[in-house]
Amino acid sequence: MNIANNLQKVAFFQGLNSEDVDKLAIHCHQKKYSKNQQLFEAGDKAESFFIILQGWVKLSRISRNGEEVIIHVFGPGESFAEAAVFGKNRMYPVDAHAVSDVTVIEIPRYFFIQQIENNIQFALSILASISSHQHYLVGQLEQVTTRSAPQRVGAFLLRFCQKKDAQDGSIIVDLPYDKSLISKRLNIKPETFSRALSKLSPYGVQSDGHCIIIRDMKALSEFCDCIY
Repeated sequence: MNIANNLQKVAFFQGLNSEDVDKLAIHCHQKKYSKNQQLFEAGDKAESFFIILQGWVKLSRISRNGEEVIIHVFGPGESFAEAAVFGKNRMYPVDAHAVSDVTVIEIPRYFFIQQIENNIQFALSILASISSHQHYLVGQLEQVTTRSAPQRVGAFLLRFCQKKDAQDGSIIVDLPYDKSLISKRLNIKPETFSRALSKLSPYGVQSDGHCIIIRDMKALSEFCDCIY
């Protein structure tokens, strides 16, 4: 799998030119983690951030009464832990665990520091990338604050549709087995998620266990008012 090609698809790197992306790719590593395996622990030194190629990762912390609190869930194509890597303390503030078998690209901090110190154009490109990433995050916030539950679920599915069925061209989205994780990300209750998913059937969405099948991308996109 070409690391440079995958880096170019991520919002955080949209401001970098192909030459800088190729240089970065040389310093990155592709890693695999099994379901429930820990990527890092709260308090660990933050030397790298991550891009998910396959699978799902949850960020969480343990509350004072010993309960796990889910902070966020990330899926294929998304990056996480950037703030910890470039923050003043340079420590991961939360735990990261693989929700399923996961493949990630590990991106080292040192490369960015070297490039920023020696290349002003690279520094400006990183600022542009951060701006692009912020627009993406604002879009995610808008989805969970202004749209109905079915629209939130539909937009979420459109965001993560990757596999295409070779027979009929439908799109397949592999979700975590624990649907409550997705519910937390969308700020809805697990039972609301199930009801919202069923309301998407008129727009070509079918559920088959943890796999969601989208048969009409255009109809779903129009219903959710988003571009796929």
